[in-house]
Amino acid sequence: MIRESRGTRRKSAGFMSGRGRGGAIARHILAVAAIGCVVMPATTGGVHGDVPEKVYTYTVSHPTHGDIGTYRNSILDDGSQISVRNKIRIQVKVLLVVAHQEATDSHEVWRDGLLVSFSGATEENGKKTVITGEAEGAKFHVETPAGPKEAPASVYPNNPWSKAILKASVLLGTKSGNLYRVHVGAGQPREIKLGDKTVQTQYFRVEGDAKYELWFDNRGIPVKFTEIGENGVITFTLVSEAVQPASAAAKPSGSSG
Repeated sequence: MIRESRGTRRKSAGFMSGRGRGGAIARHILAVAAIGCVVMPATTGGVHGDVPEKVYTYTVSHPTHGDIGTYRNSILDDGSQISVRNKIRIQVKVLLVVAHQEATDSHEVWRDGLLVSFSGATEENGKKTVITGEAEGAKFHVETPAGPKEAPASVYPNNPWSKAILKASVLLGTKSGNLYRVHVGAGQPREIKLGDKTVQTQYFRVEGDAKYELWFDNRGIPVKFTEIGENGVITFTLVSEAVQPASAAAKPSGSSG
């Protein structure tokens, strides 16, 4: 999802890059959509079924089109491994006509601080793409429509569900399977508004093949993040947190809106 720049122009790279009709919009929209769901496996990667799931839901805002969709992370941690299911739904309209829409569902499994497996499916304007990856020794092997890729074991999907992403030097594009070199600046204390609340956060700027801004609260939760592309800034803002029982967590991520 992170694309290299040409000259001083930088293409959108991560949370929401895409192509096609409304291409300028799509390139800096993460991997997103409001159309028919792509159903991912119901498995939680071996996480015990009695562990509740923490769900964080964000609104996605475009500088011209306003709110264009939702971004959701559902996290299960049983103490031995972590399962993260990411669900993105975006629809962009221009003059009441749908110019771009995507649905992305991905699943990460983590163990001992390393990514052990990844699977992702995206349907973008009717075109489907599947990305898979698996750890093997000191490498992480990725299968993409463009062919296999090899990343370091420390690779991190460009889904900032944890502050651990700040340690990453290579990000995995969850939609494209591309690999992107990045570096993170020192954190700074920032006070931001979330609805009618003022929240104390630590702010980080990600630079390199991709540019992001990240705001983490004192619990280490990303309460806001942005993707900076050539056509503006896409903003993701936390609007709800929930803890749901394991029975709900086991449902396929595409089984509900």
